[in-house]
Amino acid sequence: MTAQETNVTLYTVKTGDTLTSIAATFGTTVAQLVHWNGIPDPDVIKIGQRLVVAKADAPQETFYTVRPGDTLTAIAARYGTTVERLVKWNRISDPDVIKVGQRLVVARSELVSSV
Repeated sequence: MTAQETNVTLYTVKTGDTLTSIAATFGTTVAQLVHWNGIPDPDVIKIGQRLVVAKADAPQETFYTVRPGDTLTAIAARYGTTVERLVKWNRISDPDVIKVGQRLVVARSELVSSV
């Protein structure tokens, strides 16, 4: 067998998450999350567990449109990333200033090798 490269988007499970809520956030299904992550019991995930939430042959980005009251901290928490990544990915000069209607990259795939 030869190694092949796949683009995956990862998410770190936080308190209160369920596979259903994670699937809804990333536009996938519980069945797909179970398959991609080899989860034996879909009712059991652990805080801090890193899950593949998207897989593709080409690089992928997940977007979010800023709503009234949003902050980068809250958006980062929702998508299991950091304010620093959001600032970098979106070339934000002042992390305290985001605008309603602004479209942000909130997740990016990573290229991984698999056998």
